[in-house]
Amino acid sequence: MMRLSRSSTLSSEEEVLMALPFVRKLSIPQRKALNDLKELCIENNVSWSAGRDGPRYTITDNDDVTLVRYLKARDWKAPLAFKQYSTTVAWRNKIQLDELYRTADIEHFEAISRLMPRWTGRRSRRGVPLFVYSVAKIRPEDLVCTSSKDPSLSSVFLPAEYSSQFVQPLCARLHPDGAMPCLMHIIDLNGVGVKHFWSLRSHLQKAAGMATSHYPESVDKIFIVGAPSFFPTIWGYITKWFDPAITSKISVLPAAKSLEVLTHHIHPDDLPKCFGGELEWEYGNHPSVDKETEALLGDLAEDWVEGPLEYVIDEDDKTGFPKESIVAVGSDGGTRTRKAVLASLPYSRILSDRYLWAESP
Repeated sequence: MMRLSRSSTLSSEEEVLMALPFVRKLSIPQRKALNDLKELCIENNVSWSAGRDGPRYTITDNDDVTLVRYLKARDWKAPLAFKQYSTTVAWRNKIQLDELYRTADIEHFEAISRLMPRWTGRRSRRGVPLFVYSVAKIRPEDLVCTSSKDPSLSSVFLPAEYSSQFVQPLCARLHPDGAMPCLMHIIDLNGVGVKHFWSLRSHLQKAAGMATSHYPESVDKIFIVGAPSFFPTIWGYITKWFDPAITSKISVLPAAKSLEVLTHHIHPDDLPKCFGGELEWEYGNHPSVDKETEALLGDLAEDWVEGPLEYVIDEDDKTGFPKESIVAVGSDGGTRTRKAVLASLPYSRILSDRYLWAESP
């Protein structure tokens, strides 16, 4: 059987040449830290891919993208990065997050997603996927309903997996340098009162804790717009939920400067009209992708498929070379699990060339 893997015969120089562009740009000490972290994972048998089925290898496996995030979050100190990384791997395995994502009930998945930041289908000027979170549209009663159906709240992580398993690798593929995928958020506080915020604080705190502990360095920038008069008071709570690395990326935009700042980072064509841009998109809508993404996704861009999606790097049975595709997973009522290829993508060196084909033992 063939599997997608890294060859153990590569020299350090060859490893660098095979890496993503952002990895090749790492300094020598940073590259050493990355190698040290890989060695720690091997020595301690820590692998993100535990429990995956078959020879398939996806962007969420134990690869450079993930490892570099943890290293950046821990100031490139491999032992500290390994401690956090191994904790996340153990947590993922405990709640079987990969399996939970692949078998998630589609209707429940969409209900959870409506309570979380939504991808607009667009990217920033730097190629970072743009998400929007309209807090006023989140109803506390929906959170209560979700909690009653899933007391462990394990499904609250599904939208984050949607970002890491589909949106981020897709946008990295579209980036000319294959930049490390991360997210840009606009958090809209227009129409949010003290009572409404207070009723959501537990939900928001859990989301913040999730991002800090298990999805480090996944945020590029967070812009808060429409901040109410009481915001300076709740800001004290928010800063306690996130670590300093995340709070340093948060900008609270005054109304007079909001459009200027947003359009500095986001082209008006990609900015929703509710923020002063030209994009016909509202919170809760399906992604409205740009022309470049549409050309890549084909029919999927016109007829969006709900539920969990994966960006998969797999082996072409005919050629033996890597192939990339968008796969719909999830289940219908928990009884019928789907695994449908929605789009087959042209070969891309940006993502696929990190991997070599080798005979599995």
